Amino acid sequence: MTILRIRSGADKDKTYEITGDSTTIGREDNCAIQLPDQGISRKHSEVFRIGEMYFIRDLESRNHTYVNEKEIDEELLRIGDRIQIGSTTLVFEDRNFQMRDSSRIIPEAEPDSTEVPFDPTSTISLKLPEYFTTSPGEKTEETREERYLNVLLSLSHVIAEEGHLSTMFNKVSEVLGGSLDADHLYILGVKPGSGTTEVASLDDLDILGRFDKVDDPDQAAGVSRGIVSQCLEQKHAILTSDASLDQNFNAMASVVMNQIRSVICAPVTVLGKNLGVIYIYSGRPEAFAAEDLELSSAVGIQLGSTLELLKQMERQDRFFRSSIKTLVAAAEMRTPTPRGICERVASYALAIARELGWDSQQVRNAWLAAMLHDIGSIPMSDQELENQLLNDPKRNHYAREILGDIPGLEELLPAIQQQNERWNGSGSPEGLEGDSITPLARVLGIAKELDQQLYGEELGEEPRSVKSALVNIRDMADQQFDVKTINALLIAYRNGKLFDTTEAELEMPAS
Repeated sequence: MTILRIRSGADKDKTYEITGDSTTIGREDNCAIQLPDQGISRKHSEVFRIGEMYFIRDLESRNHTYVNEKEIDEELLRIGDRIQIGSTTLVFEDRNFQMRDSSRIIPEAEPDSTEVPFDPTSTISLKLPEYFTTSPGEKTEETREERYLNVLLSLSHVIAEEGHLSTMFNKVSEVLGGSLDADHLYILGVKPGSGTTEVASLDDLDILGRFDKVDDPDQAAGVSRGIVSQCLEQKHAILTSDASLDQNFNAMASVVMNQIRSVICAPVTVLGKNLGVIYIYSGRPEAFAAEDLELSSAVGIQLGSTLELLKQMERQDRFFRSSIKTLVAAAEMRTPTPRGICERVASYALAIARELGWDSQQVRNAWLAAMLHDIGSIPMSDQELENQLLNDPKRNHYAREILGDIPGLEELLPAIQQQNERWNGSGSPEGLEGDSITPLARVLGIAKELDQQLYGEELGEEPRSVKSALVNIRDMADQQFDVKTINALLIAYRNGKLFDTTEAELEMPAS
């Protein structure tokens, strides 16, 4: 659901849903969005929709319309754009996009919010978002051995089956936190470059996963830096039935100020190296027993082994992607066009694949196919490169020779061979049309077309603005390209993901 939210002005925080093909903004009663602002004309501006693209147009207003502080006559909108009309600022947002974007565990504060300076000797306050609250489940009678087995078995399934790293940590937190009937559980990872024994401040730790058993989303929980530091330094788990009465902790400022009660803090280690801690908290004294400490320690060992394995996989994967980039650089040296095209096309393909809802392997293949789309040019002679008629067949032949025997890359060949095919059959080299073109080839074809229009590096064409390029590609729907893939491109732009050059989706596993 696309909305305009008033960020500053008389109706601050009021939201308006953008429905239909046109939404007018002004002071008149018949405007879809009526704003009580004397600096706004009776009919000031209009938001209109073409397919998946949203535009704003100034209606010859007295004080003009601004997008991101730039005066405009007409502008293509994307998520987060700030619209200034009169003394009112609106923000273009998409609630559905915000709900599915779970990259942040703790929501960021508004840029203009007032933040209290952090005291490294005290606790960190963690605001509990609604979507992580969980109601306590009913307990059943079971022996300690059965409980251990059930929890560890559940965690093994989570670790083995969950491909998204942050989701895995949150599920582990839910399983363990629910089993211990904890109020809060945090899996905290030591940031790279931070000390592995002494935590100077809780800023040295990342929240990898969390569990919160609360009804009030505004309730906050404290994490004691002193308890975490002692756990990391001694490399063994800590249980305190009531920290406020425990002589080891009751002098700590964080314990006194936050009235911390029952805490388990278990290290996450592998081969003697601290990777983080599991911090479990309850506001009830004597909430945890010694057997809960043993279970938490076992989970810490399991998580340590998993994290180390994932880090090794990540190092290998980074080496692989670095090798791909080196190979691509060699391919680009064989053509007269400037370098960097393949990486740009790969970033567009990545964004489109993500909007199409592809799984992590399919998203990864979109990046790889785009990076390697011109790999067949490496063995080509100068004469072959200049012969436009034989270009595609020759490139495809050499691409098969290079990639055909490399495990995991041979599945990219159909997309690389079909990258110049077109939806209406007007492409090359085989004149394929419609669904006979693989989805990956469709993504690759649109990503290449976008780069060509933006940079004009092929066929001697002049570069275009982003707005013009996207409008042109939209007009190719059902002719050069299919509507579904074009819409994914437009939505990726609207959501601010189209020109995002980060490769987080490519991590193994995806994080």
